[in-house]
Formats: sequence, structure tokens, C-alpha cells
Amino acid sequence: MMNAGTQATAEPYLHFVVGGEHYAAPTARVAGVVPEASLEPVKDAPAHVRGVLVQEGEAVPVVDLSRLLGQALRSQRARPTVVLAQVRCCGEPLRLGLAVDGVGAPLELSERDMVPAPSFGAAMPVDFLVGMGRHGEGLVLLMDVERVLSETQLHSAIQLASPGSPKSHGV
Repeated sequence: MMNAGTQATAEPYLHFVVGGEHYAAPTARVAGVVPEASLEPVKDAPAHVRGVLVQEGEAVPVVDLSRLLGQALRSQRARPTVVLAQVRCCGEPLRLGLAVDGVGAPLELSERDMVPAPSFGAAMPVDFLVGMGRHGEGLVLLMDVERVLSETQLHSAIQLASPGSPKSHGV
């Protein structure tokens, strides 16, 4: 008979890099990865909205995690790697793109591999960090993709990406 208290079930995570820092998000919240994504700029968008990715007829807003984290852009690549995250806004499921520097090999993390997120002080927004995971000899920051943007910011990004916005996205 198995004792639930002694079994540590590993969950799959997508591992990615932003500004030299290693992050991971549960693969259950990831809809895909688009390497060298072609983004369309959005006029008058906030600095953290990198543009729009048109995929399968849908305009997906793409957030630049480097800018959101207050980092200087490490990579000014015209075609970034985009992680497509499954999030909810106003109760509706949708996709949000996260521009990252690169994606690593998938990780398997169990509860015993995780520790609470440290306090970074006011210098870095960390509401979306839910902990850290031990990976090899290092650590990855665990991200809750639902909390990367506030609901207001997310709603605004979705509005900017919609075909009815002042900027047409070719959808």
C-alpha cells in the first residue's frame, strides 16, 4: 500500500531564461513555444508589451519579461522566442505571449525540490514568483503565469491586440 505522505510526485515544468536568470512554469499552463517569432508592433502600447503574435488567426499580446522585470534588454533580437501561456482574463481563457531569451530542457520538479520565493525587496516585481526549484546544482525561479500581469494590465494588453483596436494586426 502506498503512503501518500512518502511519495513525491514530480510535475513537468518548462525551463526558460530571461536576462540571465532561470525561470520555470508548469507545462500545464504552456500552450506552446514559438522560436524566432515575428511580432507586429502595437502603437501606444505600454513598454512591457513587445507586440502581437498572430497565430492560428488569433492576435496574441506578447509581454517582454525583461522589461517587466525592470532589466535592461539583454537581447534586442527582432524575432524573440515566445512562450505561449494559458491564462484567464475576466473569467475567460486566453493565450498570452511571454518574450524570453531562450528555452531550456523540460524539468521535472517535486515538492521536495521546491522552496518558497525569497524577498527581493522593492527593486523587482515578484508577485508572480511562487517559489524556487532545485535544478541540478542551481535554482530556477518558479513563475505563476496567471500573475505575470494584473487583471487590468492583461485586459489592456488584450484590448490592444484585438482586431478592433486602432492598429490593425492583419487578422
